[in-house]
Amino acid sequence: MDIIIREKLDLLSEQIRATITEKQALKDEIRYYQAENRELKASLQKAKSETKNFPLNDEKTNIANENGSYAEKVAAIAKQIDVYVEEIDACIAQLED
Repeated sequence: MDIIIREKLDLLSEQIRATITEKQALKDEIRYYQAENRELKASLQKAKSETKNFPLNDEKTNIANENGSYAEKVAAIAKQIDVYVEEIDACIAQLED
């Protein structure tokens, strides 16, 4: 009887160690994605800032008007980046749970 209990305790101990190891790996992954998320947010903010301050001369404005608005394209890209950032935030939230 004591042997069976000991075997079950050993098995449980191994499972606990595996769970702890997995938890640590998930924490490391969360840290990685949080850092990546911060970098993406900074990159997005920089891109938004650059588009606001983007100098347009007449030739560039004419080209943009002929081929569709440059600002609209940038806004569409910025929106897509926002979607990616939100998806990464959702993934991080799931990992943290």
